[in-house]
Amino acid sequence: MRTLPLVIIAFLLMSFTIKDKGFLIKGITKNISEGEMIYLKVLNPETNNFDAIDSVRLKNNSFEFKGNTTYPTYALLELSENVTELVVLENGIINFQYDYNDDLSTSAIGTKNNNELNAFHNNIKRVQKEANAYRDTNQDILTQAIKDNDREVLERLSKEFKVYVKDINDIITNQLTQHSNSFTSSVILFQRIDNKNIDTNEAKLYYNQLADNIKQSNIGIAIKNLLDNSAANTLVKIGDKALDISGKDPNGEVISLYDNLGKVTIIHFWAPWCPACHETLPTIKSIYEKYHDKGLNIFSIALDDNKEEWIESIQKEGLNWLHIYNLYEIQLQYGVKNIPTVFVLDENGTVIDINHLEVDFDQLLTKYLGK
Repeated sequence: MRTLPLVIIAFLLMSFTIKDKGFLIKGITKNISEGEMIYLKVLNPETNNFDAIDSVRLKNNSFEFKGNTTYPTYALLELSENVTELVVLENGIINFQYDYNDDLSTSAIGTKNNNELNAFHNNIKRVQKEANAYRDTNQDILTQAIKDNDREVLERLSKEFKVYVKDINDIITNQLTQHSNSFTSSVILFQRIDNKNIDTNEAKLYYNQLADNIKQSNIGIAIKNLLDNSAANTLVKIGDKALDISGKDPNGEVISLYDNLGKVTIIHFWAPWCPACHETLPTIKSIYEKYHDKGLNIFSIALDDNKEEWIESIQKEGLNWLHIYNLYEIQLQYGVKNIPTVFVLDENGTVIDINHLEVDFDQLLTKYLGK
């Protein structure tokens, strides 16, 4: 995908007129130097960098930005060197407040997505304040326990502090699961993917639940690009000849990939303990039932040490195709970092697609197998 020239991005966002209802950011600051340059930056989904689209000098502790945007846009305000705060660019009046000496008081409110993001941040800040108060209250006790190597006290303090960590994680999880189609969830999702703090397949499930206008925004495109790039992280690429694979099936018989190639063959990396794998089993079962008689074979590789659990899952789920298990060396040879991952092969064993079972297979399979 081509990157829009920065001047075009700026034009699209800043073409504000009296007639159009655009956005107006009204900023109030404390303890920021008079005349400081304030920058409005937006996320470039191709580079994951924030590019400046406008700037203004701080005057009488206030500033304003005006513009117009079609989709909610992930942006930030750079208030001084190394001081940035997130804001959602969307049409309406956005009231922004910031105190350099109290960054927990920061707020951006006035529009739907900013109100929701601000409420989420306030929940996080509430727990952070409680955690900070706990830390300050127990700092001397912690210091003495470290000095005395008092394991009992250290374990108690650690256990008590983990309650705050759990509370924050619960707030994040609740946001992603209960409000999965919101812009706030897209912000969390982008940050966790970018920081590699979430499994790719779990991230795909959350991405698929985002509202369409968010998917078309800069942060939605950025998330999609990050997820698409995960398929490119395999060692075996599209166009490569698939490496042969062999192992024992549930009956203890040795079977190999190249002895079981169909007109199209799907190599399916999964595991019985993997929630995302179970989420996608109906998809791969449907594919097999629809296309097996037309020449589709599936060769599943379970990354699991528990043979009994593996066999039980196959029988319980009705996975009536070829299976081998416990082949972590194959996972390494193929460069599979997330499961489920599938490699789609043509009749010669050439890789024609790599994905995580999140796509519509009909178009691809009908090309090789017919309708």
